[in-house]
Formats: sequence, structure tokens, C-alpha cells
Amino acid sequence: MERRPFTEIGVSTLITLICGVFLVQALALPPGRFEPLGSGPVPIWTSVIVILCCVTVILRAALSLRGIDAGAAMREEFSGGNPMGGVVVMGLTLAYVAALQLKLAGFGIITFVYLLLLILGMEGFSRRRILPALILAAITAFGAQYVFTEIFVVDLPV
Repeated sequence: MERRPFTEIGVSTLITLICGVFLVQALALPPGRFEPLGSGPVPIWTSVIVILCCVTVILRAALSLRGIDAGAAMREEFSGGNPMGGVVVMGLTLAYVAALQLKLAGFGIITFVYLLLLILGMEGFSRRRILPALILAAITAFGAQYVFTEIFVVDLPV
């Protein structure tokens, strides 16, 4: 597998910031009816676990850059290729978080649209991938909504 330390650091930092926002917001939630699960603890611990994983990735990537010319490594990592894929993923993710925060629609619908656009974007908006993308996005989004609301009893944006 090709190592891309600068990309790993950038993406992990973005995810850490997003999870930090979720963590701060989750700390304000009331405790759930079924402790230790519920509307408060589940997003808190999920955010903490994701943040710890991201910090691990950042440290590992930073350690891989020790003793090498950072400028040359950065030029090599970002030479060739089109960075628009990463920009689109980052933009979609920020739009997804904003849509959830602004409560533009329910969690399931916003997540479905986000996953559908993300999958289709990664597949180059191929016509052959539309049906599998629709099925996968629907199962994942509405399945997650069901698991969070019915099993973990988490209040999601409606």
C-alpha cells in the first residue's frame, strides 16, 4: 500500500475537527434512558474513539516523515493526479455536517443523499453503478438510522 503521510495528516485532522464538534454537541445531550447507551454516551464515545484513531494515524504519518526532506516528500506525494476527488469528498462531508446541523431533513435522508453522491462520485458517475449505489446508500443510511433510534435509543436530527 502506498503511503501518503501528508494526505493522512490532512484527512485525519479534518475528521478530528468534525468529531470534536460532535463531541462538544454530544456533551450537552441528556443521558439516555438505557444507560450506558443512549443519546448522550453513544455519540460521545463514538467521537472519542474516532478522535483517538485519527490521532494515531496522524502520529504514525508524522513519524514516517522523520529524517526525510519534507518539501521533496510533499512534492512527490502531490505530483500528478487530480486533487479534485479529495476536494469533492471534503466539500460533501462539510455539506453533510452542515445539513445535519441545520436540520434540513432527517438523518436518514441526509445520510442517504451524502452516501449516494459520495459513492457515485468515487465511481465516476457511471450509469452501471447507479442501482448498486442506490441500494447500498439506502441500506446503510436507513439501517444506521434504525440501529441508532431503535436499538441504541439515540435522538437523531429529524
